[in-house]
Amino acid sequence: MAWLERRGKRFRVVFRFQDQRIFAILKTADIKEAEACLGRIEENLRLVERGRLTVPDGADVGLFLLTDGKLQKPVELVRPVRLSELFSLYKAEFTAGAKEAITRKMEDVHMNHVARILGGDTVVGGITAASIQKFVDTRSGEKHRGEPLKPTTVKKAVATLRFVWNWAHRQGRVSIRFPAVDLVFPKEKHAEPFRTYDQIQAILARGELDPKRIRELWDGLFLDPAQVSEVLVHVQKKSNARWLYPFLVAAAYTGARRSELFRARVEDFDFDAKQVLLREKKRSRDRETFRTVDMTPRVEATMRAYFKDGHPGGTTAFASETSRTLTDGQTWKAFRTAVKGSKWHVLRGYHAFRHSFASNLAAAGVDQRIIDELMGHTTVEMQKRYRHLFPDQRRTAMFSVFGG
Repeated sequence: MAWLERRGKRFRVVFRFQDQRIFAILKTADIKEAEACLGRIEENLRLVERGRLTVPDGADVGLFLLTDGKLQKPVELVRPVRLSELFSLYKAEFTAGAKEAITRKMEDVHMNHVARILGGDTVVGGITAASIQKFVDTRSGEKHRGEPLKPTTVKKAVATLRFVWNWAHRQGRVSIRFPAVDLVFPKEKHAEPFRTYDQIQAILARGELDPKRIRELWDGLFLDPAQVSEVLVHVQKKSNARWLYPFLVAAAYTGARRSELFRARVEDFDFDAKQVLLREKKRSRDRETFRTVDMTPRVEATMRAYFKDGHPGGTTAFASETSRTLTDGQTWKAFRTAVKGSKWHVLRGYHAFRHSFASNLAAAGVDQRIIDELMGHTTVEMQKRYRHLFPDQRRTAMFSVFGG
C-alpha cells in the first residue's frame, strides 16, 4: 500500500518495503501528476510481489519503482572539465613518487604547450581527433632555439595529454576516454650514427658545415676505451666537485643512465660480490625494477676511495651534501666546467659514456643479449647506431657462412 503526502508545495509517495518506510520524492506540485506517479509505484510494487521485477541490492527503491526499474541511483550530472582544470588536477593529485621528477617537469612543459595551443578554457569532452591534429600541426611548425621541433617532441606532448586524460577518466573526473586517433606527424629524421672522434674531425676538416650540423655530429661521438679513460683523467684533474669523477666512472663502466646514478645508494655498490645494482624506472611504469652490472677494478677502486674520503655522508651514493640528490643542472654545469677549454669540450652530455659502453662491448664481440641485459633495454635502432662501427665483425660472419 502506498499513499501521497504533501511536503510544502510538492508531493512525495510513501510506502513500506521489506519492513522499511520508503519515500519517493516527486518534485511536483501538480496533484494529477503526483497521483499518476503513485499509481506507477503501486503497480511496480505488485510486480515485485509477483517476482516479475527484482529490486537490486543497494538501489534507491523509490526511484527504481518510479522509473519502472530503469534507474537505480539518481543521475549525477558531470560538470564539464576544462583543459586547464584537468592539468591542475593531475599536478595536484597524481600519486607522488610514481614518476621521476624530471619526467614530471617535462610533462609540465608539454601540458603548457597543449593548453596554449588548444586553449585552457576548452572543455575536455569537446576535444576531437581534429583538435589534436591541429595541435600536432601547430606545434610542429614552431621552433626551439631557431630549429624546428623534432617530431618526437610533439609525439611526447600528445602522449602526455593521452596519459593525463585517461588518468582523469579512471578517477571519474572525465566521462570519456582519450579519443582513438590516427595522427599524422612530420617525417622524422633518424639519429646520426655513432662515429669515432677521428671520423668526426675528418668530416669537420672538409669545412662548410653549419653549427647545427656540427652539433649533430658530436651528438653521435663514440669513445674507445682509451678515450674514455682520457676524459675521466682530465675531469679528475680539473673538477673541484668530489662527486663528479666517481659519478662519471660509474657512468662509463656500468652503462648507467644519469637518472639511475641519481637514484644510486651507497649500499648498491657491493664490493664483496663485485656488483653494482642499478635502480631502473624506464622498464616498467608500475614498479621500480633493478639490474646488476659487474664491478670493474676501476669502479671498485674509485668508489672505495670516494666513500672513504670525499663522500658527504648519508645513503645517497652521489651527493654534494648529506643524502641530498644531485640535480640535472648541477651535474651538467660541473661537467661542462671540467671539460671547458679541452679537446673534450665537444662532448654533448653524459649519454656519450652510455653509448660508448655498449659500443665497446660490441667491438669486443660480446653477445648482443648480454649487452641488452647490461644496458637495461636496447632498441633495434640503437643497436644499429653502434653496430655499424665494426664492419669487420659483419664481414667475418658473412664469409664464415658463404666462403671467402
